[in-house]
Amino acid sequence: MQVVDPLFARLARLHTALVSDVLDALGHRTGAMDFRIRALGRTRQVVGRAFTLASASVEEPERVPYEKLLAAYRHMSPRDVVVLATDGELQSGVWGELLSTAARARGALGAVTDGLTRDLEQIDLMGFAVFARGTSPTDSAGRQAVQAFGERIVCGGVDVHPGDVVFGDAAGVVVIPSALADEAVGLAEEKHRGESVVRAELERGDDPAEVFARYGIL
Repeated sequence: MQVVDPLFARLARLHTALVSDVLDALGHRTGAMDFRIRALGRTRQVVGRAFTLASASVEEPERVPYEKLLAAYRHMSPRDVVVLATDGELQSGVWGELLSTAARARGALGAVTDGLTRDLEQIDLMGFAVFARGTSPTDSAGRQAVQAFGERIVCGGVDVHPGDVVFGDAAGVVVIPSALADEAVGLAEEKHRGESVVRAELERGDDPAEVFARYGIL
């Protein structure tokens, strides 16, 4: 049984819009991934540490099939979220059921990619969270291959470093730099409390302009 990180438990009670707002306030305005990267299955939330992979287009199968990808699995840890940058390759599914099975066996909680996934129905049945730009039945073999892992990548327009906090929900995916994680979550909780007050006043019919003037939240 995995031990839940208290920070992740707090974050799971929030939502990505709150976190994106506080990252903006902290001067980090590029934390939200491209809007086309969405939760594709019924598991619509994931919170964990980024385990980074980078793939690139290839013209033929690798000499040693899946060499870098298989090496990467040995380094995965519990509560990792696989973040896979594809360099814009959208001709094949870079993620799939068996990769999800192997990652989950290492304790990973989900995968985020700016590419496509295969086997969505099977992944959904295992409760593994997948955020991607779409689906494809086409195999990645001979089309794209993992080139590196455990390094800085750019996925969905966002810089992602190993160990950054990845938070995905129905609205999209936000990446919190590890150095900002504690502060960002604390500020997001504070904003959440403020929004609850604002919501109550709006529900009773208070004028939105007056409510905004009182709290600066809308």
